[in-house]
Amino acid sequence: MVTTKMSIQTRKEYLKQVKKRYLKATKSEKSAILTEFTQNAGYNNKYAIRILAAGHEYKSKCINRKIHYTYTNEDIYWLKKIWEIMDYSCGQRLAPQLPEIIAKLVKFKELSIPENTQNKLQTIAPSTIDARLAKTKRENRTKINSTTRPGSLIKKQIPIRTVSWNETRIGCCELDTVAHCGSSAKGEFISSLDLTDILTGWTETEAVLGKAQNRIIAGLDAIKNRLPFNLVAIDPDNGSEFINWQLFNYCMSNSMEFTRGRPYAKNDNAHIEQKNWTHVRKVFGYRRRETETELDLMNDLYRNEIRLYKNFFMANVKLIEKKRVGQHGEKIKRIYDRAKPPYQRVLLCEQVDEEIKQGLKKQYEALNPADLRRKILIKLEKLNKANQLIINETISLNQPAMVTFLHRSTN
Repeated sequence: MVTTKMSIQTRKEYLKQVKKRYLKATKSEKSAILTEFTQNAGYNNKYAIRILAAGHEYKSKCINRKIHYTYTNEDIYWLKKIWEIMDYSCGQRLAPQLPEIIAKLVKFKELSIPENTQNKLQTIAPSTIDARLAKTKRENRTKINSTTRPGSLIKKQIPIRTVSWNETRIGCCELDTVAHCGSSAKGEFISSLDLTDILTGWTETEAVLGKAQNRIIAGLDAIKNRLPFNLVAIDPDNGSEFINWQLFNYCMSNSMEFTRGRPYAKNDNAHIEQKNWTHVRKVFGYRRRETETELDLMNDLYRNEIRLYKNFFMANVKLIEKKRVGQHGEKIKRIYDRAKPPYQRVLLCEQVDEEIKQGLKKQYEALNPADLRRKILIKLEKLNKANQLIINETISLNQPAMVTFLHRSTN
């Protein structure tokens, strides 16, 4: 069979002409027309009979590849503004907070969000937030030196605790230090003493210069005085700044439980390891910080804007259930609760006095997350300028040695 190549449009026109003759023809004439049509158009015989029938309407396939979005570019523009104010939270943490955060930002006249956009963003799904903001997400994580050193024989006096996921008492906290040593752990440098409550996620941090035992205890005292609940227990890692007789006696005298995780098992202190990133590294980065000026500036942030911003507005999720799924139980499915900031979790806790809750509510009403974040950025810029001055002074003091080194390397 010899067929000619026709374009789609030509076939459609040819079909119209043939169909007029085919419908009026007799049975024998239809057979001849069908043979002619299949030879010229290149169609299969059965298909040709179907499209030549009276009730058939020829339609060419048209694929609409255009994606229709529920949320316009203007909606996503305002979502990005809110996302930035909320410290680039993921969709799962941001979505439950959006109605309340939008109301607060509009109340303080931080954003003039159109009413239509407000209504749409209040019901946006976490997956949609992640998908629409995927292109703008940027994360730079760098590995730094660990400054944890093994403790002494006092380890035998401090029990190991490996399960803290089901803790129901408020005030049971994990404790850790984050070293601001830059690329070298030599000399004395600032460390951030980080403490987080397992039940609520409430986190407090204090910067200390060096890791002497008396400074760690002084830092822990300062943190304890800022907590909206009693400090019941601490659970640090095996660093020498924690595993010592001074801290052990401090806990015993204050009727505090003192447990520790297993050596080289970071997941035993998973709650605090998360906060080390969100509350310390994301804020202060990986620069070396070693002066009293930097210490004062860091503590100014930790004691004021950072603690308010993170505890009152940064939502977290808690693991409710973990189970194996699949035909042979090869996959683990984790189920989390609705994302809530630590402030809301404290309000839901029956162990906290009503007077303290009313004080927290009053404090929350006066807080503006956009203003807090703005102040954090201003103070961080001041801190980084101070750090740069120190670097420049160090370079100028070592200039002769650097010139000699460069001269030798070029020769």
